Amino acid sequence: MQVKIFHLKDIDQRWKRNIFAILRILIWLVLTRLCVYVSLHGENLLIKSGDVVWLAFIMFPFLFLGAFYGYVLSYVSFIIAFIITYIMSMDTAYNMIIYLVAVSSFSLFSQYFWFKTIKKTLLTAAYTTIFVALAEYACYTVIKNENYSISSLLGIFMYIAASALEIFAVAIVVYVFYKKTSDTHKIVFPLGFGYTKIFQESIALQKAIKKTRVSLKMTVIIISIEVILGISVALFMIALFPDMKKMLIESVRNGSSVLPTISTGETDPEDFIAWLENMNYVFDSSTITYDIKMILLMLCVGVPLGGFANYYTKSTIGTPIGHMSDFMYDFANADDEKKLEVASRVDDIRVNSKDEIEVLASYLKSTIHSIEDYIDKLKEDQKLQTELEVAQKSSEAKSSFLSNMSHEIRTPINAILGMNEMILRQDNDPEILEYAMNIKSAGNSLLSIINDILDFSKIEAGKMDILPVNYNLSSMINDLVNMISVRAEGKGLDINVNVDENIPDQLEGDEVRIKQCVTNILTNAVKYTEQGSVKMNVTYKEADDNNIYLRFTVSDTGIGIKEEDLNKLFSPFERIEETRNRTIEGTGLGMSIVKKLLAMMDTKLEVKSVYGEGSEFSFEIIQKVVNREAIGDFKKRYKEYIKGLKKYHEKYHAPDAKVLVVDDTPMNLTVVKGLLKATRIQVDTADSGKETLKKVQEQKYDIIFIDHRMPEMDGLETLAAMKELEGNLNEGVPCIALTANAGLGAREEYINAGFDDYIAKPINSELLESMIRNYLPDEKILEADEKDNGEDTDKGSDDASTSLDADDPLRKIQGIDLTEAIKNCGSIEVLREVINNYYSSIDKEASNIESFVKDKDFRNYTVTVHALKSSSRLIGAMELSKMAAYLEKCGNDENEDEIVAKTFELLELYRSYKEKLGVAVEEVPEDEVLPEIPEDELVQAFSDIKELIEAYDYDTADGIIKMLSGYSIKGEYKDKYDKVKELIIAVDRESLLSIL
Repeated sequence: MQVKIFHLKDIDQRWKRNIFAILRILIWLVLTRLCVYVSLHGENLLIKSGDVVWLAFIMFPFLFLGAFYGYVLSYVSFIIAFIITYIMSMDTAYNMIIYLVAVSSFSLFSQYFWFKTIKKTLLTAAYTTIFVALAEYACYTVIKNENYSISSLLGIFMYIAASALEIFAVAIVVYVFYKKTSDTHKIVFPLGFGYTKIFQESIALQKAIKKTRVSLKMTVIIISIEVILGISVALFMIALFPDMKKMLIESVRNGSSVLPTISTGETDPEDFIAWLENMNYVFDSSTITYDIKMILLMLCVGVPLGGFANYYTKSTIGTPIGHMSDFMYDFANADDEKKLEVASRVDDIRVNSKDEIEVLASYLKSTIHSIEDYIDKLKEDQKLQTELEVAQKSSEAKSSFLSNMSHEIRTPINAILGMNEMILRQDNDPEILEYAMNIKSAGNSLLSIINDILDFSKIEAGKMDILPVNYNLSSMINDLVNMISVRAEGKGLDINVNVDENIPDQLEGDEVRIKQCVTNILTNAVKYTEQGSVKMNVTYKEADDNNIYLRFTVSDTGIGIKEEDLNKLFSPFERIEETRNRTIEGTGLGMSIVKKLLAMMDTKLEVKSVYGEGSEFSFEIIQKVVNREAIGDFKKRYKEYIKGLKKYHEKYHAPDAKVLVVDDTPMNLTVVKGLLKATRIQVDTADSGKETLKKVQEQKYDIIFIDHRMPEMDGLETLAAMKELEGNLNEGVPCIALTANAGLGAREEYINAGFDDYIAKPINSELLESMIRNYLPDEKILEADEKDNGEDTDKGSDDASTSLDADDPLRKIQGIDLTEAIKNCGSIEVLREVINNYYSSIDKEASNIESFVKDKDFRNYTVTVHALKSSSRLIGAMELSKMAAYLEKCGNDENEDEIVAKTFELLELYRSYKEKLGVAVEEVPEDEVLPEIPEDELVQAFSDIKELIEAYDYDTADGIIKMLSGYSIKGEYKDKYDKVKELIIAVDRESLLSIL
């Protein structure tokens, strides 16, 4: 199989190309001339004695041709020599098979680069010697002498010895030439380029040489056909022999015989005819010799023809198919990322055969180009999908951020507003009440901003639903006026409300969303109006017998909006005239939310504005009429409502009701207990999921509130464990999620997890009371104006101090921002209690943090430092809070290296507060002599504490402990007293009952 490996046109200089071409042709012609001479005078060149051949020098031109020129040109030389030999010496032409074997062998091994190494060179010579010796044995011994005996086989070794010297000598010369000469000399010959350095170092050039199986199979088929034809001719001689005999007899009778003895009269024709008639076909050595000669002659023609067919098949069929096959193999096995790179090489496949192969190549290119286009489209789609996934992940990240932000912000707001609510309920000092109202207003403003962000996120995610309910329009408008009037009065603005007296009061629609829209419009009107008034008109018109068009119109005398800024009005997070209005609070989300909510209710916001004079916002929404009773004179009803406003008073009492509140933050437990104090509900608390599981096995509750985010077992895990807990006394008891996580999808998450309801922090006291009332049995509810055991429901509270004496222990604490601490706790009294709780938990919590780091328990580590961050901020330990916040982030990221590196510093600072806070902790000085309490009274006190703990009355139990602090407790009771005091602070009911 010939390989086309070099073109003279690849040489740079033209004169070199001409010289090399001429030199190549001259050498070929010389070798061809030698081949012709050898083929005619081969036997005369043998050195032999009788029939024993000693040396042979008859093959070297054929060997050189095969090694340097490959089989195509070599076979051309061989055919020329064979034709001349057949003409000049027909009876010995079959001997040409010897030269054919030699040229084929060296050509085959050379094109596969066997002459690169001495080992393969010697193997080439050895194989060729054996093949040539077999051919010589067949021609010079078997055929010539018709010697078919087994003993004659020993003569093969004679021929091997005779040919070896010549063949090995030529092989060594070829090896030395290819190994030692320069590349310039090698490229003179067609096969020489395969032995150059540039070819050996180039994988691309090596791949370009395509050895195809198709062409090889074609050669084998042709040679096989030649052999089969030769054998067939020998066999057909038997059938044709009678005809040949008859033709010869007729030739003799007609006097046209070609036999010389008959034509000259030396043999009697009749005798010869009689001899022919009596002759029969005999299969003997002569017949075999005849058949072998015929086969060898046919091979001398068939093998070169097979070589030429191989070259043609390879060039026109095998190589194109091979290149297409290789290309498809590379393309099919290429990685997805590299398929286009491989596909780009399809145009390098050149086919110009003018047949089906060219058509196949054309369709292959079309198919690959179509695949390229398809892959490009897939990549484009994948890019769009990736961008979509990025957008989705961004949305999820935003939701996660909002959820975390909600928790982080709402938790302190819960404490602030909860404590503030208790101040509003229990304090009568006008100045303190004024401060408390300011706190409530600021807290509600902050909640409003958070709610705007969360609502916008819900709307974007398609999670906001319109839920029609029955509502009273008068109540809605009343709430709107109450909400906006305080802010308007603070700026000296007039609020004018005009309500059509004939509007039906009882309607059906999404009261919450309508109120949200109007609230945003009113808030904007007040924010952007410095003087003048804000007016709200509520009108209607009939839609049909069952529905009305309810219209809200809000106008102001504010700054107005430029015409070019109207489009910005509804863009999220974008505010109009940012520089001018930089002092006005807001997120820029309000009007965007209004637009989206109104679109969900099949309406839209209409805006009219004159810059510098004011604006008017209005929308009209269809509502179903539930009752045609008119709203009446709203202004008159509102004045009566203002006059009837009273200080907070609980709506009901439930002294027999028992609820369990689960939260890992003591402050949150304090808030809930304080909010429910006036209702007389028995509030039990637990600070972990594990403690909750113990309590539900010991006590039956009416309602269970469970916080979501807790260490070890969170709220969802606690609820799931309760449902599977054996011995649970609270199966079927309503469980309500209590959490600051008010992010997107939070409600659905808790309801789907099995909770009966959901209440968000900061807790709205009226909502909390209403929710409890909905779930408590009717027999446990006493209306607030009913008498309950003759007890007074308003017990009052101690006045809160607003200043500190110069020698107050709080002023002696180092490492805290006292002003920030009082601000965070709401009052000095609460701060003292918080400091006591913080002080008593330092050793335990520090050990927990240390243990979590050692065990690589990053979840509980993060929860614990999160709690430390909040509690440290409460007491004003701002540096410690900041360190805890950083390590909380490291815990969320599971940044182990940073946690290990920074936790020691955190614990060192944390534990230092044991000494710093000690100056203000309510402990009895060692040198102070206190009266010793009698043992029987102490025992009775412990017994009373146990009864109170069993009844979940921690407040009274804590009062007894404070009373005992005024006495000296010694002996075996001292440790018990200290432990009970610690456990009451920790609200550990089970351990308390065990000790008591």
